[in-house]
This record gives sequence, C-alpha cells and structure tokens, in this order.
Amino acid sequence: MEGVIIERTIENLKRNGFSVKFFEDSQSAKEATLEEIKPDQTVGFGGSITLMDMGIYEALKERGNPVYWHWKAGEGEDRKELLKQSANADVYFSGTNAITECGRLVNIDATCNRISGILFGHDKVIIVSGVNKITRSLDEALIRIKNIATPANAKRLGVKTPCAEVGKCMNCDSEDRICRATLIIDRVPRANPITIYLINENLGY
Repeated sequence: MEGVIIERTIENLKRNGFSVKFFEDSQSAKEATLEEIKPDQTVGFGGSITLMDMGIYEALKERGNPVYWHWKAGEGEDRKELLKQSANADVYFSGTNAITECGRLVNIDATCNRISGILFGHDKVIIVSGVNKITRSLDEALIRIKNIATPANAKRLGVKTPCAEVGKCMNCDSEDRICRATLIIDRVPRANPITIYLINENLGY
C-alpha cells in the first residue's frame, strides 16, 4: 500500500482521538505489546485471525499474565465464562475488519463480544491490524467486510450461509448469518482509550 495513504490514515486516526503505533513487521508489534502491558494485568481477546497468527496470547500467557480468550478454551473450560472474563479484563485485544482513510474503525459481528469490548469496560484497548484493512471510504469498508472478511470467516466457522459458498455477500436471511451488528467508531469512546497497532503487512481477513 502507498505510504501516503498509510500516513493520511494515521493522521486522521489521531485526529479522531486514537493513539497509533506503526510497525514494519508483526514481530516488532508483538514485542511492543509485552512492553506496554504490565505482567499483572488481566488481558481479554476478541476473535481475530491476526492475533491468533501473531501469537500474542501465547506470549502473554507464558509470561504469566491472566489471559482470557474463548477461541483458546481448553477441555472443561466454559466458553461463555471466558467471554465474561474477557469483558472484565484490564486490557482488551481485538483486530478490526476495516479502517477508513478518514480515521474510522468499522466492524461487523455475530456474537458481538468483540464490538462491546472495543467500546467499553477496559483500562486499555489495543487494536492490531495490517495495512490491508485500510479502505478509502466507509462504503468501501462495508464492501470489504461483507465480501472479503465475512465470507472467509463464515467458511472457517463452517456455517451454512450463501457467502460461505459463493465467497461474497448475498444479503442473506440465514439462521447462521454472522453479520448481526455493525459498529462504526467515528471518534474514540470517552471511557475506553484505544491504541491502534498498525502493521505494514497484510494480516488476517
């Protein structure tokens, strides 16, 4: 992606109240999270292929941080309880479906733990994203989500939706539909500081 687009996006994100840290690679971003988060802080995770691929959960857990992620539920662990613990954590990690050049975050969820976690309840929220999530406009962000991110997630989850079959949004009315709530953050919520780790790589969906 062109550097001028990245720079403009960062500038607009900052104008909208987000803290932004730019990294050339995922490893540098991962190391920065270990520096930013205190060893005794509790950490919750929203569903994210980017976070899973980067291994941030494992690094924090190995260091001794109490970490909660329903994607990592072990035998005998209650996924619903992990969702609650994640919602009450000191720090919350999430990916994002799209970032607009004008500095908005755009996400579509099914369970909606991720969008609620981004909005409220934590001392700090860290959004980790590759530059491939940057779009020129809100309309393009929604198109990207519904025709790239959501079909890929639906296929991964094995749900019975048209997008999982054809690879694009069909505006379905399926019981398995995973597009159930849309969050557009124009400016940072007053009570939930958000830091964006923007990485100069293509990451996630």
